[in-house]
Amino acid sequence: MCLGAAFWVAAALYPDRGVPHRLIATLLVAPALLLVPMQALGLAGALRPVWLGALAPVGFAIAAALASRHLGHERAWALARSDLGAPFRLLREAVREREPAVLTTGVALGVLLFAGLLVWLYRSWMWDPVWYHVPITAYAIQMGSLDWIDTSVPWTQSHPKNIELLAAWNCIFPLDNRLDDSSQLPFAVLGAAVTAAWAREVGARPAFAAGVGAAWMLLPPMFLQMWSTHVDLACGAFLSAAVFFLRERPTPRDRWMSLLALGLYAGTKMTGAFHLLLLGPWVAVRGGLELWHARGERWRRAGDLVLSVLALMAVGSFKYFQNLWKTGNPLWAFKVKLPLLGTELPGLFDPAVFYGSRPGESPLFFGSPGALMQLLRSWYVEQPVYWPDVRTGGFGPLFSWLLVPCLVWLVVGLLRPGNWKTHLPILVLGLASLMVQSAWWPRFVMGVATAGLVALGALQGRLRHLGPRLGLSLVFLALTAVTFWRGASVQVLERDYFLFPRHFGVLLRSSPEQRATWQVMDWLWPTEWSERKEREFQAGDVMVYDQSVVFLGEFFTRDYRTRVEYVPSNQSVASYLARIDALKPRWVGVEGGSAAEYALRAERGARYLFHAPRSGIVLYRMPR
Repeated sequence: MCLGAAFWVAAALYPDRGVPHRLIATLLVAPALLLVPMQALGLAGALRPVWLGALAPVGFAIAAALASRHLGHERAWALARSDLGAPFRLLREAVREREPAVLTTGVALGVLLFAGLLVWLYRSWMWDPVWYHVPITAYAIQMGSLDWIDTSVPWTQSHPKNIELLAAWNCIFPLDNRLDDSSQLPFAVLGAAVTAAWAREVGARPAFAAGVGAAWMLLPPMFLQMWSTHVDLACGAFLSAAVFFLRERPTPRDRWMSLLALGLYAGTKMTGAFHLLLLGPWVAVRGGLELWHARGERWRRAGDLVLSVLALMAVGSFKYFQNLWKTGNPLWAFKVKLPLLGTELPGLFDPAVFYGSRPGESPLFFGSPGALMQLLRSWYVEQPVYWPDVRTGGFGPLFSWLLVPCLVWLVVGLLRPGNWKTHLPILVLGLASLMVQSAWWPRFVMGVATAGLVALGALQGRLRHLGPRLGLSLVFLALTAVTFWRGASVQVLERDYFLFPRHFGVLLRSSPEQRATWQVMDWLWPTEWSERKEREFQAGDVMVYDQSVVFLGEFFTRDYRTRVEYVPSNQSVASYLARIDALKPRWVGVEGGSAAEYALRAERGARYLFHAPRSGIVLYRMPR
């Protein structure tokens, strides 16, 4: 229902544009249609399957009805039938143009399907997701609300939640965590669609544009992360979509889509707020131009503009207001200096220390010492380490040896003012992407890869003869193959290092219960203890942890039937024991070697179970 309603809206907005435009709009409207009812119910403390199942379809129906009223049923169905035939038209175009670049689309589709299979087989195991992303999803389902989370993991408290809430949508109805890493998969398609559409707009032929769009998904930082809740892939897609819709003459429909993309981005990660401020003047000027040209209907256009800003806020502002209300700082847990006011907003971490800039200096805009040279070393010198959160090695040889030169070609092309309209938005996306902290981590700057691929599309559009086009396509295919192979093959060839591929065959044959407890990586709980947790805990049983926890996601059962509670043990022992007595937990996680641990054993008869890997927390079973 959600996808159908979102497509109806996209068709009403872009009946005159191609399939990529409608696909992009669909993938922006759909998450908004899910997030609005989830946040509304979460604020009311009623985020339960029954209420969500009743409210969300109402929103879908309203959106579809409004779109149908504008477009008409027959026109919408005609567009749907036409769009479903787009892959066959693309294939015919590729054969007619003798365009080999289209081969990447088949590989990208296979990668996307395989990523879905990995989500289905593997429990959530990646470092950041098990640390704080997956707990956000689990707490939303456990609490039935978006209240402030009482926990010692500050990122679970402070981070925007859009991707985690979309994961909660996938898990809350079956009450099963099997899909808790699934919510980024649609945004891999979004990033590819934006890249393909933009490449087509700057002159690339359709089959080549589709090929460079698919290549976006084949870059290691993208395909290694798409089956997790790391959120960076979605951020790169949202930023790319936002700038894509800011390119042309201002129109209401493009404004709605760009603001919706920026809102989804801000509601996903705090760098979204930074890019919203960075692009804000551009957005404001476009809004002013809209009003200026809307003679005779300026009040109506102003109302529409206000509604689009409210849409941005509806999907992007909640966590910032909650952080401000709870801590006095919308960007908590980072400290924020306000030089104009001569004050500093409270927080736990100084971003200068956290990201390696000088004390008191922002790490943004290459603020860290040697940041630009470190970026170039990452792209051209350093050996990549292909964990899902790829931090070194850039985007691979395709980016370093073909896309970067294409971006340089765009910069040189600015000497001709006639190129500004085409080239500047691409370069703005690339530069804006690089202005964040630790830009040498490719996971943080995926938008620059979009810009590079679009620049490649612009170059292909300038080639009038088949020979040069074919040569460029073959170079593109070869570098894409090498780039993809480097990231994919190492996962299998170095199984003793990456570990998780060793379990694929076992998990393929496992039951859902076995899959949910299998120790995929050495920082997860041993399989034996995960199995005992699933067997011993009954609905409503309490699991307690303290400030020594690291991988908080391990404390939840796969069907969310238990309560996970935070009880700090670095207070007085008497207070700690009183809280334990009140909660009556079945298992307790406590800091190893602490006075609280000793008191649990000596005064409450707690029985030692195991020491959680890569953590200072020790698990005990409490007597019943």
